[in-house]
Amino acid sequence: MLTLFKAFGLFFSLSPAVGLWVGIPALGLLLGAGLIPLLEWFVGRPGRGVFGQWSADDQPGRWGAHWPRLIAVLVLVQAPVVMFLAADSLTVVQLLLLGASLGFVAGGTGIVLGHELGHRRSRIDRVLSLALLTQVAYGHYQLEHNRGHHRRAATFEDPASARVDEDLPGFFLRYFPGVWQGACSLARQELRSSGGTMRPQGLLAVFVVYAVLLTLLAGGAALLLMLMQALVAQYLVGTVDYIEHWGLRRARTDGRDERIGAAHVWDCPNRVSELLLFNLPRHSHHHLNPSDDADHLLRMPASPQMPTGYAGMVLLASVPPLFRKVMLARLPGSGLQKAGQ
Repeated sequence: MLTLFKAFGLFFSLSPAVGLWVGIPALGLLLGAGLIPLLEWFVGRPGRGVFGQWSADDQPGRWGAHWPRLIAVLVLVQAPVVMFLAADSLTVVQLLLLGASLGFVAGGTGIVLGHELGHRRSRIDRVLSLALLTQVAYGHYQLEHNRGHHRRAATFEDPASARVDEDLPGFFLRYFPGVWQGACSLARQELRSSGGTMRPQGLLAVFVVYAVLLTLLAGGAALLLMLMQALVAQYLVGTVDYIEHWGLRRARTDGRDERIGAAHVWDCPNRVSELLLFNLPRHSHHHLNPSDDADHLLRMPASPQMPTGYAGMVLLASVPPLFRKVMLARLPGSGLQKAGQ
């Protein structure tokens, strides 16, 4: 099964280039927002079809070190190549659709790998992670996520932990500025203590230089594609952060937060989502053991469980009234928690 989904994941990762080649610039968008959520719902849930027959303790897929690196390189190389090839051949509407397809790949595969590789000790993995994130103007995420979010997850101090009364647009107003400010604060602390670290402003400058060079070489169409890619990718990662801790809070006693546990992270027991997202849906294990790579993450039945895979949850979160109706019934305490308590 892993081999089959490796092939599908490779096809999805290359879908913007394939779509440009066959004349379907929206191919990546159609897969990411259409086919994959359907596969999650009809195939990936327990007891659903041939690939759905798994138990709660099903072992993770194993990709090794080289497959994630290969996909990361393909995502990095594909974007500028597609931007060059598409610059003079598409209408504005087609460019927007192609940009959305690039964004779905950059967010649904690139940032997922940026997250995974950014937690690894290998220098090459961390460089690839930073490149994937910087390509969509989100390089500062690595610093804030690894050294901020993992320390503060499921607390009111964490910009990436959604409160029970926040819908997605309201969360974004706090999330994006909070991630940037958190990264800048951490960078200043590390600069004082060790004399050097990743600077969020420098990473943003790299993105700006990259955008200017692409525009000079390939024209305004390439810039439109690049900005659309970054917009969609950041929307996806922001929405994923929204759903992963929505409404869950660690108790505070005597000014100290309790230790993070499985009850503070939403898990996503969906086989399709796991296989396409390098076990990212096994997110509770990741928070309890951040040094464990994707090949070793296990499901946590003690965690609250999402009703479908990550692609479907992104669509659900994009309709706030429906999201709230579905998720309040699954929230521990029947949704009686209130922000600020």
